[in-house]
Amino acid sequence: MRSLDKMAGRRYSGYIVPMCDKMVAKREPKTTFDRLLTRLLEGMVVPFIGAGVSYEAKHRGGITDLTITSKMQNRVFEALKEKCASQKCCKSCVVKKEVCNGGSRDKPNISFDKVCELWEWSCSENHQIETCRRFELIYDILKIPEFANVEPTDAHYYIAFLAREGLIDEVITTNYDTCMEQAYCNTFGLKYPLMGDDSPALVIDTLSEYRDKAGRQFTSGPKPRRCLKVYKINGCAGKLPPKQDHVQNGQCKCKSILLTERDLQHWRHRSWARDLFRDRMRSRTLLFSGFGSDEPQVRFTVMQVCEEFALQEKDSTQSGTNSNDEIWTKPNAPFIAAYGNELTLSQTQILHAFAHYSNASISPKDLNANSFLGSDIEFFDSKDSSGTQVLEADIFWKRVFQAAFWRLLREECRRDGAAASFLSLSLPCASALMVEVLDWLAPENNSGFNFGRFPEMLDLKEGERRVIPLMRWVERVRGIQPEVKEGLYSNLIENSVLIMIVLMLIYLLLLNDSYEPNNDITWQLLNNMIGDKDGPLGLYIDTSHIFSGANIRLYIIHRDVASYLPQKILWSEDKKISTAIQIVVGNWQASTRRIWLVNKKNDDIKVVTVRQISFLQLLGHAHNVREAKKTFHDNLRRTFILTDEGRRRVRLRTEPL
Repeated sequence: MRSLDKMAGRRYSGYIVPMCDKMVAKREPKTTFDRLLTRLLEGMVVPFIGAGVSYEAKHRGGITDLTITSKMQNRVFEALKEKCASQKCCKSCVVKKEVCNGGSRDKPNISFDKVCELWEWSCSENHQIETCRRFELIYDILKIPEFANVEPTDAHYYIAFLAREGLIDEVITTNYDTCMEQAYCNTFGLKYPLMGDDSPALVIDTLSEYRDKAGRQFTSGPKPRRCLKVYKINGCAGKLPPKQDHVQNGQCKCKSILLTERDLQHWRHRSWARDLFRDRMRSRTLLFSGFGSDEPQVRFTVMQVCEEFALQEKDSTQSGTNSNDEIWTKPNAPFIAAYGNELTLSQTQILHAFAHYSNASISPKDLNANSFLGSDIEFFDSKDSSGTQVLEADIFWKRVFQAAFWRLLREECRRDGAAASFLSLSLPCASALMVEVLDWLAPENNSGFNFGRFPEMLDLKEGERRVIPLMRWVERVRGIQPEVKEGLYSNLIENSVLIMIVLMLIYLLLLNDSYEPNNDITWQLLNNMIGDKDGPLGLYIDTSHIFSGANIRLYIIHRDVASYLPQKILWSEDKKISTAIQIVVGNWQASTRRIWLVNKKNDDIKVVTVRQISFLQLLGHAHNVREAKKTFHDNLRRTFILTDEGRRRVRLRTEPL
């Protein structure tokens, strides 16, 4: 990403953009973050993601630095140098002067769009049409079709999780890759790309697709799924045909990818994209993330829309100057998540144009009021010890998702919510108990827990196969599949009762001897006490502190799975067990069953007793929270007063006749 020009000011589009070496002395990112969360929970935010979000994306075939803008820029520059060096008769060529500069220039100092423009101006042995030049640029130099084989980053997944919660319904991107749509499909357990109308990720990069898809909210397949619109304003690598088929019916597909400065300034044939961007700038909250390089079509369109605001202000009967607080609390005020410690020139222009044309007083500090900088890393990641002061897109979107998740869960657990309705039928103090659980997991008004007591519970880096731990636990409760698919996500809209009960059970099982919350437990200890490797028995919780000395293993399982408990289960001898208990989520008649635990060779069998009891039965009908917690533990202990030590079975008790 490009850094700010260190000048006192530079004139753009009729006004001066103020700059300084230190943009702001002291920042309060929490105020800005809370304002962003409010917009997000209102459904107002539209992410505008740029190259920075895909910076760490890895190619499945091992191609390195494929999507990094600076590397792409360098590849085009080197190809131009090689081409110009071979042209001996073009001493007056402007391209050769820009690129070679007498042979003294080793690195490009021109933007990516401009170097692509120079490529289109350069000489070509094939003088048929300029399409040939772009074909070589797209397929051979930049390898843009390979962008469709790039894996989603963590940031793409966190945005997809927010979309699954209904907080985001569309994304605008200048990227060519297919990471956003892949991540969204993966959250459903679907393989991208899907054929037909059953794909929940709607990629839109042409006017005809805009007409067909922009109004859709759910898929039309047998199982309706919430759609996410992904607007590719610069084109989509997934739409490019293989190299040998790039010309179909005499039409070259290379022009569908916007590359040059001329393409970007005029939006080429994407007037629908320009109008879309204008409308979202007027009516929604655009959140620019991974966007720091020069995108002329974006900057110029922002300024045009902001000029409309200024004309409206002059035509209206209202007069006066907006204060800084007023301007950034407007429902369409943009946000910018920057990578470095300062805003780039393009980012500064967007915020400055919005404030300037809204008749607000402008200072460097005011411009940072709706931005997140690298210096805010202490707020987003207090454990960061690198000292680099950069805010990566993965960290930023992780924290946005985590904070939003806990707020959504608290909203789902209100008195008229599904979870309260389910539990209140058997537990009069259900609402109060849920509040206590949430106050422990995500304390409000506590700066030390902005993203929950255990943010790792919602962290992809703590999970397996790109699945956050909480979702892995939930899937183990309600399913018997040996593995969870990559990126799978269970949203609160559809699963709030199950998710809340799983968290409540974990909380109840971790209470100390006085039935009070265990505030000293760390994530490492918590994670070690929970296991999802025991297959169809459910989610394992270590309760050795409750049943001291007894080889009792406790599990949480959904009632739909409890009824299909298999008779034989593969088991490791390292796991000591005499009796198992399954706390069943849902209405369930207490029962006792016996299962066979076998080794891999199926020649060593142990029989154990499985006691199944409903979560609601364990709670009883307590009228206050303390009584409910005590009743839960007392009932749990009584369930296992009689335990079966089990014994090895002898396969042959008699000699064969």
